[in-house]
Amino acid sequence: IEANESLRKILNLPILDRIDLFDNSNLFGDFSVSGMVVFKNGKEAKNEYRKYKISIDKNDDFNTMKEVIYRRYFRALLDKTEMPNLIIVDGGINQINACKSVLEDLNLQIKVCGLRKNDKHRTNDLLDGNTYEEIPIEKNSNVFHYLTRMQDEVHRYTINYHRTIRSKGSISSILDNIEGIGAKRKKELIKKFGSVSKMEQATLTELET
Repeated sequence: IEANESLRKILNLPILDRIDLFDNSNLFGDFSVSGMVVFKNGKEAKNEYRKYKISIDKNDDFNTMKEVIYRRYFRALLDKTEMPNLIIVDGGINQINACKSVLEDLNLQIKVCGLRKNDKHRTNDLLDGNTYEEIPIEKNSNVFHYLTRMQDEVHRYTINYHRTIRSKGSISSILDNIEGIGAKRKKELIKKFGSVSKMEQATLTELET
């Protein structure tokens, strides 16, 4: 809570009771997904987390970010649900601009920041979405640890979803090559086993039922 309050002061925000964080994940342009995690007053609000399967099947981080931001906040406007005081995107100026362009189209005034990692994939810089300048934060401060925790959480959540989608895609491609398995049966097998490794471990009886 203290770190959240310190971050509010650093960013000159009147209120900071909700932060939405976004991360994108893809494997050579396939199975593109995005994840959103939410922190309320310094704590994870896991019931507010959201997963997004992206329609863009190529390595296009800019338009991936635009799509997920649009889907998230257009739906929030329709449903009149709670908006964040701050949006943090995993990345730099490119991701910030993608987010801001959508917010502008939706006529939403929400502070945006980018959170970049260094070459060792560790939290390194917080970028101001207005000036694109690095916001100086002591690396051993509670605020920096708070930002690291948030970035690790959104990355973990998104990667886990990506693995699930990728695994189901692998099952689907394998089942497509088996004669006699139609779309309905393929869907049932994917739903039941969830991954290729689980199918390999299943008995013949389990597969038949």
